[in-house]
Amino acid sequence: MAKTTKYDVAILGLWWSSNYGSIMTYYSLFRLIESYGYRTVVIDRPGIQEDDQLFQTDGRRFQKEHFPVTPVFQFDELWKLNEYADCFVMGSDQVWNFGICEKYQGAFFLKFAEDSKKKLSYAASFGHPGFFAPPEAVEETRQLLKRFDGISVREIQAVDIVKQTFDMEAQRVLDPVFAVDPKIYEELMNQSKAAQKGAKRPYLCTYILDPTEEKRDAILHVAQEKNLPMIHMLDGYMEYFESNKKKLHMDGVVENLQVEDWLYYIYHCDFLVTDSCHGASFAILFGKPFICIGNPSRGLPRFESLGKVFHLENRFVYDAEDVLGREELLEKIDFREVHEILRRERKRSRKWIREKLDAPVDNQIYQEPEKSAALKVKKRSFISKTKE
Repeated sequence: MAKTTKYDVAILGLWWSSNYGSIMTYYSLFRLIESYGYRTVVIDRPGIQEDDQLFQTDGRRFQKEHFPVTPVFQFDELWKLNEYADCFVMGSDQVWNFGICEKYQGAFFLKFAEDSKKKLSYAASFGHPGFFAPPEAVEETRQLLKRFDGISVREIQAVDIVKQTFDMEAQRVLDPVFAVDPKIYEELMNQSKAAQKGAKRPYLCTYILDPTEEKRDAILHVAQEKNLPMIHMLDGYMEYFESNKKKLHMDGVVENLQVEDWLYYIYHCDFLVTDSCHGASFAILFGKPFICIGNPSRGLPRFESLGKVFHLENRFVYDAEDVLGREELLEKIDFREVHEILRRERKRSRKWIREKLDAPVDNQIYQEPEKSAALKVKKRSFISKTKE
């Protein structure tokens, strides 16, 4: 049997897809934690089978080039992950959206981790205004969260969800893409195919996950008003590419887009139109004027919180048709205040994760072992019975 490689920290989350924002979220969290001197590994998707298409995604291609992962474990053997690290960090994005996390049988609340292991969440998101789960799943989740040494969430509303639903305290922090040193993106953009052939400038960039006729009209309106040629980026899931391209029905769609190209096109554009929360995040990070069309199917609180944190509520619309009648959306953004907010928020977010990583294990269960039996989740629980 091969010897297990021991790390300081293991990160769990949704990095394995072809969603460019998710890929960058987990790479950023990996780089942020490693920057503090912690040897870090990322946990592979629990329960995945050898023939799963997720082994062919851009996220998987990117992972092979940029960070280590653990072996794949089935759900009944996740306890083996305790051999790999002494601290587990539940990563960012919509990991606590019940429609997503219920498939992972408690893993996204670190159920597999021993009491003696440090357990943190960093910028976890519920994606929606609440934790929409049956009462028994809510209670099980409450017990699992009591084992955490620190809980941080990404959205303003999420702080209230943790308090009202689980009677626990959470800290709001920035998404990892904001918290990490942004120089890591320069390194990636230099590897882009677009960088090698040079992107046409100036140009309007779009990143649309869910094309509609109304969004198409909004994009054409902005392009006409700004007098800019267009470069269009679609969702990275190849099984939806042709249908989304047909729905968008415009020339200039980038084929075979990789995450390095995605960064490059946003960084070098003159204006961005997107319906993606991470699209808007990178526009803010790179200082690009943008319009973000809120996407109800992907969770509006994410958009609302991002706009509120950076005082950019006026750049977010929740009906694509509004773009046609609001000329102020085409104006430049004074990024001086935005980047001052970013500086403060980045400092605060880094301080939170650094202090939690450096601190000794201090969760309620570990410090009060006599309560452990009472608070442990029963094996035949709601989440553990949920099938993939």
